[in-house]
Amino acid sequence: MARVAENCGLPLEERTVTMPVLIKRHPVKIIVLLLIVAALGAWIYGNRPRRVDLAAWAPADSLAFVEINDLTGVTGGIEETKAWKAFGPLLGSPSNLAPNRWWIRLARWTGIGPADALLFARAQVSVVLNGAEGSESGSTLVIKPLLTFIIETHTSQWRMRAAVERHLEDIARKNFGNPVAVRKQMQGVDLQEWQSEDASRKIVVAFVNTTVIVANDESSVLHSIEASAGRRATLRDGSDLQDIRRATEASNAAAFGFVSQSGVKSLLQAYVLNAENRKGVSDDSLTKARLFADMFGGLVKHIGWTSKFIDGAVEDHCSIGLADGVTDKLRASMLPDRGPELTELSFVPPDVHSFSIYRFHDSTSVWVDVNAVVSSHADLLGAIAARPLLKNLLKAYGIDDPDAFTRGVGTRVQTIRFEEDSPAVLIADVFDRPALEKSVKERLGKNPRAEKLGDADLLVSSIDNWTAGFVGNNFLIGPGEDVRRCLQARASSQSILLSDSFRQSQKIVDVSLPLTAVTFANDSRAAISFVEAFSTHPRSTFSTNAPAIDQAARTLPLAVSVLMIKNGAIDWTSRSSFGISGGITTQLFPEK
Repeated sequence: MARVAENCGLPLEERTVTMPVLIKRHPVKIIVLLLIVAALGAWIYGNRPRRVDLAAWAPADSLAFVEINDLTGVTGGIEETKAWKAFGPLLGSPSNLAPNRWWIRLARWTGIGPADALLFARAQVSVVLNGAEGSESGSTLVIKPLLTFIIETHTSQWRMRAAVERHLEDIARKNFGNPVAVRKQMQGVDLQEWQSEDASRKIVVAFVNTTVIVANDESSVLHSIEASAGRRATLRDGSDLQDIRRATEASNAAAFGFVSQSGVKSLLQAYVLNAENRKGVSDDSLTKARLFADMFGGLVKHIGWTSKFIDGAVEDHCSIGLADGVTDKLRASMLPDRGPELTELSFVPPDVHSFSIYRFHDSTSVWVDVNAVVSSHADLLGAIAARPLLKNLLKAYGIDDPDAFTRGVGTRVQTIRFEEDSPAVLIADVFDRPALEKSVKERLGKNPRAEKLGDADLLVSSIDNWTAGFVGNNFLIGPGEDVRRCLQARASSQSILLSDSFRQSQKIVDVSLPLTAVTFANDSRAAISFVEAFSTHPRSTFSTNAPAIDQAARTLPLAVSVLMIKNGAIDWTSRSSFGISGGITTQLFPEK
């Protein structure tokens, strides 16, 4: 030791006595320093945000519940996706969605920093769908969802209240023009409101300790506060929410969602009414929506959803809990003997928007079992309407006789869609050709024109060019031009199998699993819309960089989703650029 000291040019005496002397001479200072360090560590540890269950604020009769427990994790995940990196620089979107990262880290662990940084770094957020209100505007039905936002800020009111109120007022001014600010007290709760000039729309907020409750009507705010105080049953109290959290591994997800059975029925009604609104709302529309919701809503107990960031993409997982006995009835016919064949895609051109592969154990039994299951879980009127309604689902493909069709096809079916909203081409293995010809006879009309295209036999409708064809052991039906494009892809060996985007997605599908359905889709348009929603540049940027954007889109993998029947549930998993939540976001942002 002495030699080391000498080699360093230090006197031996200093090397051996400095620390002991320091401790002996200043013991109080050393102890105080250690205590300060320990207290600082304890303060930081105690001040860190502790995750709470926001379902405690959601009344038990809520229709749906969505929660995000880490906003910084979500923004960081978005920034790391392949689509954001590909399109962001071309569309003028920021590379960092979060505020100053240094402030965010400091605010998260210490609670120190600007109010906006504190809210972003420490907040948990949930959205509760309490119900909906409908009103007619001419021939259009306007549906207003009753939403409640629960924001656990993990920050004292004196630090965050002014910032929250400022942001809400900005939202009110943007949406209401000149909002009217109102303060009131209801049931002992202080409420701050911003109302539109005609009082038809409003933003209502209340503060309870570190939690902010925001809704578009007073009753929703009050019900949430009652739930948190134990005066009203909550979603957290029920077993369904906890079961679905475990089934979807919600603790490891960036976002989690839950839809109750009543919520499923409400969403089904809204779906039908939205479709009917294009033609104008009527009493028949309302009746049809109720029938549809009761018929299919009775099959579902609840739905759980999670979203995660994996390998530069967003993975959505939905677990659809079915009524008792439903999967037992469907598994025998729907569960395939083996996984999908992702190499038998010779009819799929490389430029399609999407295509799906379905495989069953017994196609004839699938149709019988689905009809039986739907009818048995509907009321008398729904049971009567079930078969015609299900028949209409196949009618979109030109199939007028589902019984003959399911008898005539094998266990493998494909659908190919060239544009997002265009009719699809249906392709199936041929088991009974006369039965298939019978199933499309009505759609093709009297005296369809017979044509020959290569080795394919075509039957073309004289009315609208709808075409059915037989080639080898395959049956095709759909719009004439699209059917021909599928046949051309096969004849020229120029199929989706040559696409790098498809091959990237193909790798992540586990074909050893008994998957009932696999769908591939080009989601680049949706990804561009999502990234552009955050752009700071004008819309003209898109046209200026169009060639580069198109080239970037070609480098991305196709979105892929798989569906599998399990005990008591249907499992649906997808991998895409920004997932379900990304699609919803683009609907909320106006196009630039």
